Amino acid sequence: MADRRIDSCLTLAVMNQDVPIVTIEGLGAPESLHPIQKAFIEHDGFQCGYCTSGQIMSAVALLEHEKPPASDTEIRERMSGNLCRCGAYPGIVEAIRCVRDAARNPVAGEAA
Repeated sequence: MADRRIDSCLTLAVMNQDVPIVTIEGLGAPESLHPIQKAFIEHDGFQCGYCTSGQIMSAVALLEHEKPPASDTEIRERMSGNLCRCGAYPGIVEAIRCVRDAARNPVAGEAA
């Protein structure tokens, strides 16, 4: 929301009527996925899918609107508010690291 990560379960939409809100549905399309969506698929950053949209949206805000995390430990710490009961955390960290590194070194190509 307004380029910030928020706890959607604690935020009433009516209180933010004039604030730009992007959800997973507005992030990419099946034929043109956002790089973090591609990376989640390629690195098995999801299992049941229940938390995936929140994980992806948080990862996008983390990479695009905050100082990029310097280490895997920092990725884990900054994503700690998103819970995954299936334990897909290693794939989530790999996906975020991959997109972060691709942004740092665009010559290397796409996030994959």
